[in-house]
Amino acid sequence: MAEIEHFVDPESGKKHSKFNEVKDIKLSLLNRNTQLAGSTKVEEVTIGEAVSTKLVDNETLGYFLVRIQQFLLQLGVDRLKLRFRQHMANEMAHYAADCWDAELFTSYGWIECVGCADRSAYDLTVHREATGQPLCVRETRAEPLKIEEFQIDIDKKKFGPKFKKDAKTVECAVDALTQDMREKLSLDLQKHGKITIDVKGVGNGKVELDKDLVKIERRTRIEHVREYLPHIVEPSFELVAYCTA
Repeated sequence: MAEIEHFVDPESGKKHSKFNEVKDIKLSLLNRNTQLAGSTKVEEVTIGEAVSTKLVDNETLGYFLVRIQQFLLQLGVDRLKLRFRQHMANEMAHYAADCWDAELFTSYGWIECVGCADRSAYDLTVHREATGQPLCVRETRAEPLKIEEFQIDIDKKKFGPKFKKDAKTVECAVDALTQDMREKLSLDLQKHGKITIDVKGVGNGKVELDKDLVKIERRTRIEHVREYLPHIVEPSFELVAYCTA
């Protein structure tokens, strides 16, 4: 096996700087709608058209499909015995944005030779959870960004003694609350003087926090640095010799 882990900025539209160099190259594509109709008829289209119509999800994925084709043709693969088959919805991993296999027609029929998938942020998310490392990209913003958000302050002098060994678990659950949930809980805290949050593994899974322990306020912060978790487009080559028919 040989793989490429190509990192992309999810907010960039997953564009590729060299896409214009390959946009007019044609590929033989077998899309999922054709497969659902019970057909195996391929469609010859340029990768530029495939990306513009969202048949192929983005430029970076499309760029690597072309490079895969170029590599296989240089190895001597017969162009007429090469196609790219799009994964069906029930084949794709839940986190994948799109996935195509380069298939070769062999004495065993059509066989996957190379897979190319947009794996979203799944890989780095799993590594981050396993290692505890942030694994994020930090970029200085050209212009500072004003962000309105609900922030939570914890009184740690009271928090630790109250929850003892579970204090860190409860704190992580508080930090993980979404902005929508923080807004709702801020109203509950004002109205009732306490809130209840879900904390897996602590007590019955519910933890009550009163206004002496937490404060939730809407604040403005200035962000000078943007942090994001890259997405990954992964071409995966199976370097196996097949006998073509």
